[in-house]
Amino acid sequence: MYEKEEEMLIQSKQRLEQIEIPEQRVNDAIQEGIEKAKNKKRYRRKTITMLSVVAILMLTLVTSIRVSPAFANAVSSIPGMERFVHLIQFDKGLEAIMENDYYEPIGVSQIKDNMTFTIDGVIIDETGAEIFYTLEAPHSIEKINYTKIDLLNDDRSLIGSIGYDSPNQEHANRKEDKFSFVFTETEKFTSNEFEITFQVEMDSKNTTFQVPFTIKNEWKNGKVYSLNEEVEMDGQKISVKEIKVYPLRVAVSIAFDEQNDMEILQFEDMRIEDENGEVWSSIQNGTSGFGGVGNKERTYFLQSNYFKEPKELYFKFDKVQALPKDESYFLIDFGKKEVLKQPSEGKIEVTGIHSNSFEVKYAPIRENHMYSLFTDGENALGEVVDIPTQGTSGDGEYHFSEITLEAKDVINPVRLDFTAYPNYLDGSVSIKIK
Repeated sequence: MYEKEEEMLIQSKQRLEQIEIPEQRVNDAIQEGIEKAKNKKRYRRKTITMLSVVAILMLTLVTSIRVSPAFANAVSSIPGMERFVHLIQFDKGLEAIMENDYYEPIGVSQIKDNMTFTIDGVIIDETGAEIFYTLEAPHSIEKINYTKIDLLNDDRSLIGSIGYDSPNQEHANRKEDKFSFVFTETEKFTSNEFEITFQVEMDSKNTTFQVPFTIKNEWKNGKVYSLNEEVEMDGQKISVKEIKVYPLRVAVSIAFDEQNDMEILQFEDMRIEDENGEVWSSIQNGTSGFGGVGNKERTYFLQSNYFKEPKELYFKFDKVQALPKDESYFLIDFGKKEVLKQPSEGKIEVTGIHSNSFEVKYAPIRENHMYSLFTDGENALGEVVDIPTQGTSGDGEYHFSEITLEAKDVINPVRLDFTAYPNYLDGSVSIKIK
């Protein structure tokens, strides 16, 4: 019964492998993107700092996909849902939601300016929402831009981060994707009435969709485990405050001792694990947490085991990236094209410096992942320096990143604190949750 979903994934891989992209076309596209960035900032609702981990799902994974029978049965029982298999397949929490009928089909549409926006279905809990949608028209919408996205409950905007892809369209006149909302705080909804506000821009014309919908499913309350357990890893004290389990994600609250002499960057292998060794790891394709490097307290998101009832459950982590606090940054003089300060580990090499950008080279930090190395900077006046673009590519042996700063903010020297760096604490941690 699930051969259809597996065949769809294999066909997608084959189509991607057959695409030929001329080098000049790539260069033209890059230049076009640079020019657009200069003239117009892409819409971002930046109410909080997101931990900057971008999971790159390698095409080679498609060949080893085996769709579970329960998941395939759940997807095949929902009309039209097979179109969204690729958005769910790599998150065990989302798969379990489908298997346990917590996904709710909606099927509400609105037509404006000869375009149709349809909310196909939703998943909502106290931590966020996944809104599956289709946007289509009788003409091409390949060059459409998303300019505003908002989710409301009883006319109240639900504050948080918003994520969405720019999917490769199988059809020039249709986009099928999902909006991922992660709320800043757990929400207590005042009713089952919601609305999506979605604004797009095409050919210099704005179109705004406002689509109300009603949730009929019963809310699933979170499971809260208060731990307040302090552990020490390579001399660094880390407190695991609590773990909250919801259908969409597991939220882990962690605090770092101010007396630590190392700046904790990324947890490459954070997970929960049951007595049988089944693992629920970090969110692979979406917001991975709240609270950036330098924050004493942070929240990390893991894939959810909400619909499982293990006898025993453990919270574990190792492969923790860290740098000495007094050398956890680059200090660059862009006028002199000189690096004034950098980590003594020397694992990231600056290969070029320009008036407001620089390039670096480094061995891949983590398999199948590319990290944003910085979130922003600080100039000589103590002002924030925005980083509008960070581009990363790889050749198998090395990754190459180009970081571009907002030119008007550059007052030399500029400090750029690392959010990821291939230097690790020794040891591992395991805490029994239940």
